[in-house]
Amino acid sequence: MLCNHAEAAEGKLYLNGAGVSICWVGAEPPHLVQLALGAIIRVPYTATNQPHTLTVRLLDEDGHPVAPWVPPGAEAMPPVEAANSFTVGRPPQLAPGEDQSLPFAMQFQLAVPSPGAYTFELEIDGEVARTLPFRAIVPPPT
Repeated sequence: MLCNHAEAAEGKLYLNGAGVSICWVGAEPPHLVQLALGAIIRVPYTATNQPHTLTVRLLDEDGHPVAPWVPPGAEAMPPVEAANSFTVGRPPQLAPGEDQSLPFAMQFQLAVPSPGAYTFELEIDGEVARTLPFRAIVPPPT
């Protein structure tokens, strides 16, 4: 879920301002977007005690990776992407077939290239698990 703030602590996910789908940005670059991503990863019983990788990337409305905006003349930045490896154990009190929950939180403060539609794509072990769309919009003049 996209939100204003997310934190994962002690096996729980804490969200503030959850359900973000619009980010107001300035009319001129840099178009700053500040939001957080919070997720609960469900790990099946048969996938415990194995390494996994969560990859989060930012895509434009055409599904292409998005690199942050940089001022003219500055060196280009790589596309927005973060990967995190995790392994979830199988404690003795876990019943056979029972899933495990793993909370995950990530904060973003970045300059998108232009107003428009964007999507955070969450991939687990190379397979898309969830997409979280939002729009960067310039507010109308007052």
